Amino acid sequence: MPMKTEAVIFDLDNTLINRKLAFRAYSEHFIDRFVTARDARQKEEFIEFMRVSDRDGYRDKREMVQECLAALPMKNQDMTAEELLNHWFAEFYGYTVLMDGTLDVLDRLKQKHIKLGLITNGSSHAQNSKIDKAQIRDYFDTVIVSGEAGFHKPDKRIFELALRQLEAKPENSWYVGDHPRNDIFGAASAGLNAIWLQGFMEWHSDLEEPKHRIGSLNEIIALIDNT
Repeated sequence: MPMKTEAVIFDLDNTLINRKLAFRAYSEHFIDRFVTARDARQKEEFIEFMRVSDRDGYRDKREMVQECLAALPMKNQDMTAEELLNHWFAEFYGYTVLMDGTLDVLDRLKQKHIKLGLITNGSSHAQNSKIDKAQIRDYFDTVIVSGEAGFHKPDKRIFELALRQLEAKPENSWYVGDHPRNDIFGAASAGLNAIWLQGFMEWHSDLEEPKHRIGSLNEIIALIDNT
């Protein structure tokens, strides 16, 4: 007999929004505005440099812009790291783009009267800016940003906080995310049914293989209905 699902909780970056595409678009804009690139090939090399420096969003942004300032041929030799950092915080979140299938999945879960939650690591400004740009806040019964909560994934307390706010039991709830440790290990440690969204991060070899995995958000509905 299928499990009665009370709640589905989502990660944000590279789960509901495609941060990988957003960072690519921002990097193109950054190179065009600040960096001297001789040709398209060199521009691609600089974009790849930024991608590696960013470490999929897990790099301190001041460190990232300082590395870019030191390594890339800047058009303005007087440019400072502070100016680049201000540009990041002013511009990056405008490039937020939804993952394929996000709105369809959220709509279908709402139609099933399933409670929805969102847990994301990061600063209040950064993560709330993305959520509002994507216009998805109203779908959720609770939104938890680690910078506001005081603890971050994979700490099981952040998952337990979401469950309390949703008034849902962990064994009747799902968590969907892309990060093997922060999302899948963390959610499973709190007793939730964890679903790994593949395609963004390699699985961590020191972790137990995930019980549930999907290649796209649209697979969530069938998985929930048949479990």
